[in-house]
Amino acid sequence: MDINKWKDSYLKDPLTLIIIAVSPKYKADIEGSVVDSHGLHTKYIHSMIQNEFIEQGSLNFRFIPVLFLSASQKHVPSWLQNTRVYRWPQDTEDLLLRLLREERYVPPPVPMELTLIIRPVAPSSATTL
Repeated sequence: MDINKWKDSYLKDPLTLIIIAVSPKYKADIEGSVVDSHGLHTKYIHSMIQNEFIEQGSLNFRFIPVLFLSASQKHVPSWLQNTRVYRWPQDTEDLLLRLLREERYVPPPVPMELTLIIRPVAPSSATTL
């Protein structure tokens, strides 16, 4: 299988999560004039995922932008600005949870003293149930 068929098979599979490694070079590749094969591949992949995003009604189900050390929010493509952007390495745990499709469990606060209230049910209202 050549690289383009391999790339297309993953890009078109809706179950595959795609990490977008955001950097100044990435921004230059997707917005500037393409001068090398790396930039061509980057631009092609970017247009494919942007088209899917638009087809999904501007909802992001599987694209995960990750900012690396040399990048900032201004390097994130404009269509992904309203998506959760992860920072590497600060958000490693959150990123791994996202890749595993798990939610962070935050236990609800439990009061020191639990209160139990018992209310008797009136016989007339019990028969209507």
